[in-house]
Amino acid sequence: MLLKGTRFVAVMLAALTLGLGFCHLMQLPSRLGWDQYLWVGSTVQGGLYAAFGSVGAVIFMATVIALALNAYFTREHGRPGFAFALAAAVLFAAAFVLWWVLVYPVNVELAKWVNGPVPADWTKYRANWEWGHATIAVVELLGFAALVWSLLADTPRSQPTPPRGR
Repeated sequence: MLLKGTRFVAVMLAALTLGLGFCHLMQLPSRLGWDQYLWVGSTVQGGLYAAFGSVGAVIFMATVIALALNAYFTREHGRPGFAFALAAAVLFAAAFVLWWVLVYPVNVELAKWVNGPVPADWTKYRANWEWGHATIAVVELLGFAALVWSLLADTPRSQPTPPRGR
């Protein structure tokens, strides 16, 4: 029961985390075409992503923990799919590290724009912010695929159903 519960929580949290990342990925083409006033107004000053930082960060950390526990319990219970469960945990942890490396430094700069001037090279920051999120979303997608594969590896092969009436 512990393994099933851990798997359920891991899948739900990973889906939520991937949803946040996939949202950024789907917005990328449009947002790269936005002018300074629209991009800065929505991203920096409009608070569009305020919950991504507070609620999203908690969900992200909980996802990494749940996936690590899922990998541990998968191994402890001798279930197939451990390598994929571990890969899922590692990939989501890598995505979290990538956020700190690629996005956080840009967020620090963007925070200065709330009440201050926007620099002339603002498009450089936009590109780094958008592509950083896109990179993270791809890593999360790979992690989610590994998680699903770990569950499928533990799914018994179905036996052929005998024809009716025999």
